[in-house]
Amino acid sequence: MSLLGVAQRGASVSRSDDDGTDRTLARASRLRARKLYLEVYEHGHRVPGSFFVLFGLPGGTPKSRLGITATKKFGHAVARNRIKRVVREVFRKNRGLAASPIDVVVNVKMGAGEQSFDRLEADFTSRFRELNRRLCS
Repeated sequence: MSLLGVAQRGASVSRSDDDGTDRTLARASRLRARKLYLEVYEHGHRVPGSFFVLFGLPGGTPKSRLGITATKKFGHAVARNRIKRVVREVFRKNRGLAASPIDVVVNVKMGAGEQSFDRLEADFTSRFRELNRRLCS
């Protein structure tokens, strides 16, 4: 399918047609530098879950930021990229659960790729709440 066909249908990847809200995770909401990951690992709190291990640190920016790691043990590139897209979407939908901005690094565990979106979201939100509770206390 050509891009012309997509444009003719009025499809949009990053914007919702209903309310005009942004449906992507902005670059400013991502941890991008290795130095930031290491800082979260060294000074943050660790919260293990069934499918993820979350590391968190109070953020130094106005928005919560996300970093994701999925090692080659997880699977081939397509599987790693898919699970990272799912984690970004779950974080985007649930980042409002944090009382204040936090930097989060999510390590994906083996077996997460075979789970449904709902199970992954439930595990992430429960661990995210626990991480937020630990950082606020």
